[in-house]
Amino acid sequence: MDPNNLDVVSERNFDLSKHTTYRLGGKCKIAFMPVTEDAAIKIFYKLSSRNERFFVLGNGSDILASDRFYNGSVICTSKLNKITLDGDILNCQSGATVAQLLKFCIENGLGGLEFLAGIPASVGGLTYMNAGACGKFISDVLVDCKVFNDELHIFSNKLCDFGYKYSTMRDINCLILSSRFKVKLSSEAKVKDNIRQTLLKRMAQPKGKSCGCVFKNPNGLSAGKIIEECGLKGFRIGGAVVSRAHANFILNEGATAAEIYALIGFIKARVLERFGLRLEEEVVYIGEFNDTFG
Repeated sequence: MDPNNLDVVSERNFDLSKHTTYRLGGKCKIAFMPVTEDAAIKIFYKLSSRNERFFVLGNGSDILASDRFYNGSVICTSKLNKITLDGDILNCQSGATVAQLLKFCIENGLGGLEFLAGIPASVGGLTYMNAGACGKFISDVLVDCKVFNDELHIFSNKLCDFGYKYSTMRDINCLILSSRFKVKLSSEAKVKDNIRQTLLKRMAQPKGKSCGCVFKNPNGLSAGKIIEECGLKGFRIGGAVVSRAHANFILNEGATAAEIYALIGFIKARVLERFGLRLEEEVVYIGEFNDTFG
């Protein structure tokens, strides 16, 4: 592949630790940062058709990247960040961050997305994970999304088959190019106030380098409460520590990705032993890890 023929920026020895919220990860062979959707499609198609190893990276939240060298490519969507408005429909490219999205909403007096405030994700990641907060989810506001997986598709809200921390895009090898959201006319002051209220509700969340919640809540139970009842608040492996503020957060306090991974495995084993529950990770692993705990 000759990236000079594409509307794309490339970077060799791309440092994943600079592009994940955990601030962890080794380097990878090369990262492609397409500036246009056409360029993104061409890169994805070439890598996929050649069966090359690669993954798509948004804002790097909900990701634990291995400390080891990733012998593959990254498609980084950070430069795909255009946001446009058509009536009451907001069209957002997948690399736009929540901060960029809400800034646009404030400037244009658009309400309905304030519940996303404080989530350190890109639009593509929000859609992929059906992210949410304060009892609301992307599935409540998404109209459709543009997806490429060998062909270009428009997935309606229904076709996304949204569930808890789930969309159909998690089950297919695809690139989310953009998402459209239903918004409502409001005022700059009202949108700002709603964002402020949302951020106040999130103030109790742990501070520090993390991926957010590590585990999904099993069957309506609280994963954090279950981990707390195992006596694991404050438990650490090296620089990886279970937050004392919220046990479903693992903080990087000078950790390696291997230590975070080992702590995740330890928690799963302890919860299985005590409650017979198999916790399922929300965090997505990139690269290779030693599977110590199974």
